[in-house]
Amino acid sequence: MTRTDAELLDAALEAFAERGYDGTSMRELARSLGVSHNLLPQRFGSKERIWYLAVDHGFGTLAAELAATTPGPPLDDLVRLRAMVLGFVMANATRPALLRIINQEAAAPGPRLDYLFDSYIGPVGEAGTDLLGRLHAKGEITTSSSALLYFLMTHGAGAPFALPSLAERFGRPVDPDDPAAIRAWAEMLVDTIFDGIVARPNNIDN
Repeated sequence: MTRTDAELLDAALEAFAERGYDGTSMRELARSLGVSHNLLPQRFGSKERIWYLAVDHGFGTLAAELAATTPGPPLDDLVRLRAMVLGFVMANATRPALLRIINQEAAAPGPRLDYLFDSYIGPVGEAGTDLLGRLHAKGEITTSSSALLYFLMTHGAGAPFALPSLAERFGRPVDPDDPAAIRAWAEMLVDTIFDGIVARPNNIDN
C-alpha cells in the first residue's frame, strides 16, 4: 500500500519523538515506517529535512485544529482565555509527539530549538500576551506572564500525554484516543490553573 506524505510525516514525527533526533537513523526511520530505505531520501531528502518537514506538518495540523476551536471576540476576556487554554490542552493531547519533541530539544540550545521557538512556541506566547496584559491590568488575573501559562499548559497539563509511562506509575494515565478522557483531564487541569491565576478579592474584616 502506498503511504501518503502526511502519513509518512506523522510516522516520522512519532519516531523522532520516541528516539530523539540523534538516536534516529535514516535506516531505522525507514524500518519503523515500513518503507524501503531509498524511499525517504527520494521523497523528502536528508534526515534533517525530514525532521523539519515532520515538525512543520505536526504543528500545522495542530494550528488548524486550534483555529477551528478558538472562540471569537464577543466573549468576555476571561471566558475567552479559559476557552483558549482548554482548546490548547485538548489539541496537544491528541498530538503528544510534539510535546515530546519540545522536551527533547529544549534541554539544550541548538538550531532545532531555535526553529521550534521562533516558528511555533514564541508565537503562542505572543498570541496570548495582549489578552493576558488586559486581564492583568484590570486586576482579573494575578500574572501577565505568557511563559508561566505556556509551561502550565504544556509541561503541566500535557504531562500525561508526553510522559505516559510516568503517568501510568502515578495511576493517572489518560488515553490520547479517548476524547471524553482527554476533555475530563483538560477541564480539571484548566480549572486548577485558573484557580491559581484568577484574582480573588481580599478578605476584609469589618
